[in-house]
Amino acid sequence: MFGTQSKIAEIQIMEAYLKRKAPESDGPKKRQKLEECPHKERCYRKNPHHFKQFEHPFLNNLIEMGDLVTIPENMPQTKENYLEQLEILRPILQARKSSEAPETKTTTSTQNRKEHKPQATSCSGSSGKICGKTAVDNTQCSVGSMLDKLQKNAPYNLFFTTIPKSQHTLTAPNSVTFTDLLCPSLGPLKESLQINFMIDIGWLVKQYKAREQDNKPLTILYGDDWPDMVEYMRRFCPNVKHHFVKMKDPFGCHHTKLGIYAYEDESIRVVVSTANLYYEDWNHYNQGLWISPRLAKLPSNSAERDGEAITGFKGHLLDYLRSYQLPILRDWVKYVANADFGEVKVALVYSAPGKHYAKQNGSHLHRVGDLLSQHCVLPAKTTAQSEGPLSWGILAQASSIGSIGKTAAEWLRGSLLRSLASHKQSPLPGNSQATISLVYPSVSNVAHGYFGLESGGCLPYSKATNEKQRWLQTYMHQWIADARHRTRAMPHIKSYCRVSPGLDKLAYFLLTSANLSKSARGNNIQKDGGCYIRSYEMGVMFLPRFFDEEFFEISNPTTTKALFPFIYDLPLTPYKKDDYPWCN
Repeated sequence: MFGTQSKIAEIQIMEAYLKRKAPESDGPKKRQKLEECPHKERCYRKNPHHFKQFEHPFLNNLIEMGDLVTIPENMPQTKENYLEQLEILRPILQARKSSEAPETKTTTSTQNRKEHKPQATSCSGSSGKICGKTAVDNTQCSVGSMLDKLQKNAPYNLFFTTIPKSQHTLTAPNSVTFTDLLCPSLGPLKESLQINFMIDIGWLVKQYKAREQDNKPLTILYGDDWPDMVEYMRRFCPNVKHHFVKMKDPFGCHHTKLGIYAYEDESIRVVVSTANLYYEDWNHYNQGLWISPRLAKLPSNSAERDGEAITGFKGHLLDYLRSYQLPILRDWVKYVANADFGEVKVALVYSAPGKHYAKQNGSHLHRVGDLLSQHCVLPAKTTAQSEGPLSWGILAQASSIGSIGKTAAEWLRGSLLRSLASHKQSPLPGNSQATISLVYPSVSNVAHGYFGLESGGCLPYSKATNEKQRWLQTYMHQWIADARHRTRAMPHIKSYCRVSPGLDKLAYFLLTSANLSKSARGNNIQKDGGCYIRSYEMGVMFLPRFFDEEFFEISNPTTTKALFPFIYDLPLTPYKKDDYPWCN
């Protein structure tokens, strides 16, 4: 169904769908006038919702040209960008005209639609390959196979997304595109599972199509619903099983970003990331991904507890999948239960709605605190001049911040720091004196981003919330990632770590979907030791012990071993007095 006729069919389905939902009328329908997109010709968006909410006169004029459409030279965006926007906008405009037309003209309107032929913008359908070159959505593998990249980035397997606006990231050894995850070098794909918050199904299918995998079974769980999505999948995606995760708590969010890929030999691969599944997240923002080694199928007579990782990763992943209690995940529970996780060296950290206690799964606060209490070792302070644990600072980097209290003592230091400051010599400290620094983009950071103020689209921190907790700005530091050429791309990645006073070593590193919020990580720890979680979140914890290391080295010009990939620059740059955090 994704062949040459798909675009025409999509127009017809969208028209019929919108017309069926519209109220009956004897005459022409009056449409509410839309606000013009404030970015005008600079608009780079490719989300259908955006084009339904805002007028784009420049693109409308191009569509009026018909087959003779010509993109002017010296425009602020690439020609490929405008051509892809036109593909998205055409059926929306056509459906809008149809819904506004008098009922008596339906036959004529239908005839006109049959004669309309969407303009082709690529040589191979919607694969993203334009005349043999990679299109703007970057749907081809980076240099070298993905298997080769995994081998070169062992043992950490930590990757960042490519940023087309930053040429250096396109060839960086640990930069990846989404289609790299579908690279044939990883094995013949049998089926895959995507658990995420926001999924643009059209974009996602396009990525699979670029690797000629769009006919393979795909299961998706998603937390952000849009009106045409189910209808689109029903008509055009017969290979897709789907389930919308409706949250019971209005302040909760299905925020996990997890992919599981099953291959023809029954082996699997697990990917834990920070990226939603739509264009901007994989092209405009800095994201992080951990990609597992190939996890072979266990012998048929194996028990579920066999093939466990030293970190307990397998058992925790099974607990997470089973927490949904969904029939659609039964086969994926079997895949995980039958896989050998022996080579996995990271620990799984997740949050799931409900009340959770220490030594249980389901809470970032408890799980991180437990892991660090058991496995994080810091230098002991033996002399007045020696480092000591408190000289190792905690860095918290997030893309959004929730309401965390009127003072630092309320949650930041009272609950979060109790978790992040834990170590083997001081498990779950009740009143830690450790320093904590927050990395979050300022208005200036965003204004100097590749897309100006539109660069802040991935930073949904409320201004009203910030005004209630201005004290937090004393903890804030700029987003600067010059060493990796990523400063002008805003961070949707979330990371938490503990760094040595020399800024060259890490005691641990946590990559996660969880922002700096109670809903994601856990509410204030109560007297009975429990805390309440509103959202689904997932991350991976890197601990040196499981990599046979004392600490992770992030800067050492003389070392011959692999450095741990660290995305932003150290030392941190504090906010100036007139700096203000970016708020939406």
